Amino acid sequence: MAAVPRRKVWEYPKWISEHAFDKLRLIDCSFAEFDLALESAEVIEETTLESDVLKELLLLVDWKRPLHVVVVVDSQSREERIVTVYEPHEDRWSSDYRERR
Repeated sequence: MAAVPRRKVWEYPKWISEHAFDKLRLIDCSFAEFDLALESAEVIEETTLESDVLKELLLLVDWKRPLHVVVVVDSQSREERIVTVYEPHEDRWSSDYRERR
């Protein structure tokens, strides 16, 4: 497991869930804006779910407001699934949105 925080490296094709797409619409973030912001994403947490499956929590700061993105990296399927996107709550995160309170 790599150290965190670290810059996100996309190893496999990205897939976005319908839920994540709907969340982007709710916060008025176009997919083009989101895709561009993903280029500078930072992994702030990661958890092993199974032997070939890793869950990453990303921080995006290159948008109007900070965003957290949950990504499941499935090495066996060779894909990275964007599960959800949300604006972090200030009362639950440090001021830089990188650590839970």
